[in-house]
Amino acid sequence: MDVSTFPDWKRVGRRIGKRLRDVLNPHPAAPGPSAEERRIQRLRDASIGLVYFDTFEEVASWEFADVDPIQQPNQPLLPRSTGKVYCPGLDGPKTKLLLCHDYKGGYHDYESVRPAPLDSELYSCRYLQFVDIFIYFSHKLVCIPPPTWTNALHRNGVKVLGTLLIEPQTPHMERLFIRRDGSFTVAKQIADMTDTYGFDGWLVNVEQDAPESCKAWSENLISFLSALREVLGEKKQVIWYDALTSDGDVYYQNGLTSMNCRFAKATSGLFTNYKWTEENLAESKLFARQIDFSTGDVFFGVDLWAQNTDMSGSARVTYPPRGGGGTNTGLAMSKLSLSGFSTAAFAPGWSYEHFSTLTSTKLAANGRPSIADQVDKSLWTGAPLPNELLCNCRKGRPHHTEFYRNHPIVRYAQEYPAGSSHFFETRFAQPFQPLFDQGSGQPRKVGMRPSLSSQDCLPNLLPVSASNWDDVNKGPMTRVIYGELNGGPQPSLKIFTKLAGCYEESEERTTRVSRDEPSPLTELVLFKFYMPADGSLVASIGLRSENSQCNIRCGLKMTFFNLVKQTYLCKTYTLAPSMPHRETDTSLAIQEDKSMLVALGVFIEGESDQSTPNALLEITSIIIRPKQAVAIDFGYRIGGVHIRNRARGSDVEKRIAWRWEKVLLEYGKTWPEGMPWSQITGPFSMFQVRVDEQIIGEVYCLEFPLRNEDMEGLGENVTISVAGRFFGGGLVNSYSITVPKADLMVHEGSECP
Repeated sequence: MDVSTFPDWKRVGRRIGKRLRDVLNPHPAAPGPSAEERRIQRLRDASIGLVYFDTFEEVASWEFADVDPIQQPNQPLLPRSTGKVYCPGLDGPKTKLLLCHDYKGGYHDYESVRPAPLDSELYSCRYLQFVDIFIYFSHKLVCIPPPTWTNALHRNGVKVLGTLLIEPQTPHMERLFIRRDGSFTVAKQIADMTDTYGFDGWLVNVEQDAPESCKAWSENLISFLSALREVLGEKKQVIWYDALTSDGDVYYQNGLTSMNCRFAKATSGLFTNYKWTEENLAESKLFARQIDFSTGDVFFGVDLWAQNTDMSGSARVTYPPRGGGGTNTGLAMSKLSLSGFSTAAFAPGWSYEHFSTLTSTKLAANGRPSIADQVDKSLWTGAPLPNELLCNCRKGRPHHTEFYRNHPIVRYAQEYPAGSSHFFETRFAQPFQPLFDQGSGQPRKVGMRPSLSSQDCLPNLLPVSASNWDDVNKGPMTRVIYGELNGGPQPSLKIFTKLAGCYEESEERTTRVSRDEPSPLTELVLFKFYMPADGSLVASIGLRSENSQCNIRCGLKMTFFNLVKQTYLCKTYTLAPSMPHRETDTSLAIQEDKSMLVALGVFIEGESDQSTPNALLEITSIIIRPKQAVAIDFGYRIGGVHIRNRARGSDVEKRIAWRWEKVLLEYGKTWPEGMPWSQITGPFSMFQVRVDEQIIGEVYCLEFPLRNEDMEGLGENVTISVAGRFFGGGLVNSYSITVPKADLMVHEGSECP
């Protein structure tokens, strides 16, 4: 028989093979929650700021009136500078990095607006300057990124995408193509959700064969994708996942091919499956050139779980075929960077999901990083792994590979300048803040308070605090500078110095450090920028001097790049001695002829024979903004503080609510160019809510949900106030109100008036 007379023979064969496999190896679906149970859970999650949709009916019936203010992020996407990042000695091809979430199924309490305390940290990302796109992925039909994630990612310049996911068991796939008044209903609805919930686009993943009953489904799907991209606008993104092919079958291509290129071209990028090979790369590169498709818009998938040896069923495979994923993720990125393709890392929270939480808790209680923390740091920076990981991979030591130390993610990922071209702000707030018990006199760490929404742009503190710290300790005696992030209610960055290396007792241990003899060990780059040094910007740096016992001094260092001479120039600022622990604000003009500011860091000079760590300086904030932005604090205020009742099914939730107002036109009528502005909170980046002068929480919207425990130990009447923090500015307080405590207590079953 001549198979050429049956053009669909491959498709028919694949479908027969799938059905035969299902008969021979049946995998009955595990019993899950009922439709009513899912509906109730969805409403509960929505009440804490987590929004998703399980069915096409829910998507079609959604409207703006359903939106709760706590479900909306306020942080606008900070536009990143497009200039080259300052990386002396680390030049080479880079790959854009996309992170695809899928952490423990998604939508957890720690991602909500008022999360409960935890024993230890869960997944977040501390290396956001190396991330281009973050996709929030969960096994829902429509996944809306939690506002806490969106705020943190936007503050760091990372684009955030939701997910439209049609799985094999998803009913009524054909409803994707329903039109009303000529427009695709689903496309219009999820585009409106994108604007309402403040994120940047969609991953579209269809993991179900096209229904036989759906006529011209391929053209319909391409029309749907094109319509979605059009209604979203040029600033948003749509990425197609490599599952469904133009033949109508789920048949993973592991690259850009003729069977998925039409879907990729209808969107703005392709996220490939994970089982690609070097041959797939070569073929995709050639094909991309033939169809005029940018290789940078093809994100080759890397499955971090593929490195595990404890997985049930068939082994998961990703590049490289032996040992790929996990701690070898950087090895795949090195190959992709050479080929000009981008990387999509699937399940970047792998280290926090695979390694024991109980073990992490025990280690954290002793003041040591958890195993999950150490694996995550190793994955990104190449830091050495602990000898014992205590995971369930019993077959060998799959994570202690020979490659991971020299192939960390940060070596191959495209790094972006911190902040925008005219604005940068950090107060060193981390995604999890330690909780301490003060009862015994000596503070004792008792847990962590999740605060994803507050995560600032954090210094990477490379290289000394990362992989080559061990190399320094094995070498000759050398004085080094390093930094440690300080958590708690007043986060900061502490700068230390110490002697590192090996020495004999008879050796001279006094070291002298001069700024005229710089080295990577006596200088520490904190942040990299690409900002004009034309005098239009000013840097304000909050500092506290430590009670140092050595003669080593610490200073600030700015690095500039001359656009004409194509050379680097450094300026140093030795800090004048001040009273220990007294906070001062240092203002530095950013001005150098025909140059760009590309880095800000610290350095040490002087001499000392002390080998133990010595604290030199504490940095509490770094803000760079236009000069005219200094006066913005006077133009706005917070008013209208009151108590609001929010219906929650049969219950009522008590909330503190307020508004922001413009008050002085001479200061507030023109918002400085280059400064962030929120469509929801205007000039304010966040708010502190206070009850009887005690801060009970921070929030990114204009309402704050109250809990009965907030009122514990208070009198019959309580005083409430709200403080708002400006983008790049200070705090402004509202007028306080006094209300009976009984009016703030929540009683189950009470009705909303």
